Amino acid sequence: MSYVIHIWDHPSPATWAEAQAVFQRLANRAAPRNPRFAELARRIQAAWPDLADEWTLDAPDGAIDEAVWSLGLDRGLPETFYPRLIDAALALGLSVHDEQAGECFVPGPWRLSEAGREPLAWPTAPAAAPALLDVQGRARALLLPRLAAHGFELETPPSRGKMVRTVLRRSTPLGRQCIEIAWTGDAASHHDATMVCSIEPALPEPVAKLCGAQSIIGLRILDTPQLNGFLYGFVPEQPTGREYRASGRAGLDALLSALADWLLQELLPILDRCQTLEGFLAHERGEPRHPISVKPYLANLALAHCAGVSDLDERFDQLMLRRREARFNPGQMAEAYEGLRTQAASYFGSFKEASA
Repeated sequence: MSYVIHIWDHPSPATWAEAQAVFQRLANRAAPRNPRFAELARRIQAAWPDLADEWTLDAPDGAIDEAVWSLGLDRGLPETFYPRLIDAALALGLSVHDEQAGECFVPGPWRLSEAGREPLAWPTAPAAAPALLDVQGRARALLLPRLAAHGFELETPPSRGKMVRTVLRRSTPLGRQCIEIAWTGDAASHHDATMVCSIEPALPEPVAKLCGAQSIIGLRILDTPQLNGFLYGFVPEQPTGREYRASGRAGLDALLSALADWLLQELLPILDRCQTLEGFLAHERGEPRHPISVKPYLANLALAHCAGVSDLDERFDQLMLRRREARFNPGQMAEAYEGLRTQAASYFGSFKEASA
């Protein structure tokens, strides 16, 4: 599940209210590429070489043509990544706006919030990791039987620090579909869950390379009726930031049962429609939908390109509009479109030819 922060060069706000106003004014504003963004990306990649370009979905090289660099950070990143990113940005004179946390970090270094301005100081030692959560066995008992009939298999990858992950995955003609639930909390008292759903189409390698991290298509979820009784810390203004809490064994079982209901009743019909190339393209053409929509990623356009659709230009225009509305970097889509028409021109219609 991604966590979005926003970075800009100037002006540097002095209060939280001013930070909100600056962000609203600069968001989606065209601007020359900022060498400080590129330098920040270089420093992050030098500090975390194992992450390669996967530390953000949006312009991991900092090459954007806008005043604000909006970064979608994976919640599974190392615990020390976020403060190190903030420190590196502030050292370059940049401001970092974390709208979800209600904080803005500015050179000084300072932390701005509704409570005021205070010196920025990170904890000197990480908090002790909680006990591993006993959720995998319950997921295997309550989720897997209901999803296995639809081709899903359960995976339990190694934990990431405090985080335990339950992954449901299936293969389809288009590619793999994945439902990942990330668990945190204290096994003795409560379990907190966040969820991300994605489609990983089988793209030709040169085309996938053009798409980078956005070769995996995420789904945007705005409502989960069967799960809303478990929402924890929910803010209506941020409908995609959905975290669920269950207490004790009985609460965990109730949450998993409700999750299975939501998956089968709400999510699975969409994933079923997107099992084939034709199904995905037909579904994607009708986006955005509510309450579950396909995010406007680069792979969406790449699939249309490889399918050789006649309305490729119209699809590009629609994706650009949706990216602006979602505050995704539209310049990435424009660069990908140019790359598809030049570097990957030979793949236009290749899926159609392969199936002939």
